[in-house]
Amino acid sequence: MATPQSETPQSDLVEYQGVKYNVVKEGLAKILNPPSQEAASKGTKKDLKSDDQVQSVFYNPIQQFNRDLSVLAIRAHGEHIIDLRKQKAAQKIKKRAGNGEKKRKREDDQTENPRPAPGTEQKGDAEVDTELAQPPPVEQAPQPEAKPEQADPVPSFTVLDALSATGLRALRYASELPFVTKVVANDLSESAIKSMKTNIAYNNIETIQPNLADARVYMYGLDNASKFDVIDLDPYGTASPFLDAAVQAAKDGALLCVTCTDAGVWASTGYSEKAFSLYGGIPIKGSHSHEGGLRLILNSLAMSASKYGVAIEPLLSLSIDFYARVFVRVHRSPAQVKFNAGNTMLVYNCDSGCGAWSTQTIGSTKAKLDRRGNPIHHHGINKGPTVGPQCEHCGSKTHLAGPMWAGPLHNPHFIQKILDMLPGADPDTYQTCARIEGMLTTALEEDLDLAPSQSEISTPKQPASNTKNQQDAEYPAIIPRMDVAAQEKYPFYFSLSSLAKVVHSTTIPIDEFRGAIAHLGYRSTRSHTKPNSVRTDAPWEVIWEIMREWIRQRAPIKESSLKPGTPGAAIMAKSRDNLRKLGDEDQWLSLLKKELMSAVEAGRDVSDLVTKVEAALYRSGSRTSWQTAAPSGPSEPSRPEAEPQPAPDNAPATTQPQASNRAHPSALKVEFDEALGRQVSAAHSTKRLVRYQLNPRANWGPLNRAGR
Repeated sequence: MATPQSETPQSDLVEYQGVKYNVVKEGLAKILNPPSQEAASKGTKKDLKSDDQVQSVFYNPIQQFNRDLSVLAIRAHGEHIIDLRKQKAAQKIKKRAGNGEKKRKREDDQTENPRPAPGTEQKGDAEVDTELAQPPPVEQAPQPEAKPEQADPVPSFTVLDALSATGLRALRYASELPFVTKVVANDLSESAIKSMKTNIAYNNIETIQPNLADARVYMYGLDNASKFDVIDLDPYGTASPFLDAAVQAAKDGALLCVTCTDAGVWASTGYSEKAFSLYGGIPIKGSHSHEGGLRLILNSLAMSASKYGVAIEPLLSLSIDFYARVFVRVHRSPAQVKFNAGNTMLVYNCDSGCGAWSTQTIGSTKAKLDRRGNPIHHHGINKGPTVGPQCEHCGSKTHLAGPMWAGPLHNPHFIQKILDMLPGADPDTYQTCARIEGMLTTALEEDLDLAPSQSEISTPKQPASNTKNQQDAEYPAIIPRMDVAAQEKYPFYFSLSSLAKVVHSTTIPIDEFRGAIAHLGYRSTRSHTKPNSVRTDAPWEVIWEIMREWIRQRAPIKESSLKPGTPGAAIMAKSRDNLRKLGDEDQWLSLLKKELMSAVEAGRDVSDLVTKVEAALYRSGSRTSWQTAAPSGPSEPSRPEAEPQPAPDNAPATTQPQASNRAHPSALKVEFDEALGRQVSAAHSTKRLVRYQLNPRANWGPLNRAGR
């Protein structure tokens, strides 16, 4: 865990236009903050006075990380847009030059073999001179002096700060991004516009245009020529009411920067009906709820855009402190919108039991090759539920979550582009660089398909041609698009402390757990949302087998600590010691009898008894799928032949064993190799990073809503 990092900008007291202000410097921008609003920016609700609580505009230092990251993200996107426009212009010139060469070639052919002119005819020995048929020469007017060549016009790059408040974001975008030609700073509050104009005049910036209007009305009223390259939505609470208008106000290929601070809605089931009304889905309950919230926000944005033939491409999706921040690129392509059904999923979550989950996409997308070898996609619908109403691991009830986004959360090329900017960034301007580097590096590592030994992002699917390499060298800022049909194969993460809580054991050290995962041939990584979290491609039966072996080998527990009928008791009932005691022939029957007797004893009423009996019968049915692969004797299990060996450090990441070749969990040889776990962690990055920052100061959270 990293030490707290100061995120409090410098402030000085000055007098401007006859009024005293506190000058707050952040980045290259300065804002004038009245002394009466200082408490609104630093205190909590119980610390504020009555005058402080009604301040219309205040400076929020907590969001400095958000603003620093946004400037760097827009810089990466802006350089991408500039190089993309240069590439398109070069292609047009090349195409025109090619057409001109063809025309000149035809003209040259005509001069070599000229056809007789219409007036040129031979009459006996006399021949009409063609020069007589030419019109008389016209005296040319004197040519004016050549004017010096004018410089190419500056390409347009416009930004909309839809909810600007003090205008700090707009000031930073205009002062720190050299290619920005216009920034519209919009707000509904007259006092905010007044404060904004004062700050713009104090910074002496002419590219910012204040605008007093409802953000939705303003964005809906834009014509095609007035649409923006970047739209930043940073409301107090949810951004859901502004998504539809933002999609229509964005250019093709534009960047949407969206913040949602209502984590109590999208990351909790306490207000599931509110989450459904705002984001069109039910949140997930559990340690992975923040990633579920990110996917709810992305799905809401995708649904808003799809109505207008616009597809989204998430570039970076982060859960930070108390809010979510997503950077999404939009493309006007009705053909890509058809992939939304395959990128939308439902989640069956065992939130009241062991915490396991399973996913199912609403639609199916299958790729085929046509006669020429080009891929074509067929879109269809999926079958009914892929799992039963009870969890196959502990027998508890599962609850439905979603629909939510099933595609990737990040574009690794975009993240790498921002990381490449950090060494050259001024630490005085971007004071949160250390945290940005740590969080983006962790987000980049979340993709299990990226080989751990790779330090640079590459696309290994197809070998790059010489033309592709030449284009990359000539236009290095272009950020490649992700595959529109790509899905997140292994969504969500789990907390090691949550696993230990289910079975009432001590928590496994993360290096030992990742070492056990790697020894079995699976991959694992961290999640940027929470410390001590793990993302892996190992199935849940393997994860619970590792927990059972942890208890058997390292941290034994008392049998009385797990009451019959609890999720932990159901999971530990499948331990190797219990299977060995039950014998070979009737182990499943004996286990079912034991669970039924436990259900009878623990049943509080008829309904509860029926539920527990149904859960026991369901678990018995799921065990039959493992019966043929179960070990034949009570001897110590050995490593199965089908189990993959761990790959060396410099080898590419291996894929998980196929379900058909997967051995019974009790046949796995689990070794808690701490050294191997450290090697897996070091394969991503050996640099000490601020991955999970402690709160820089007390009362680190959302401030009070500003009044009007």
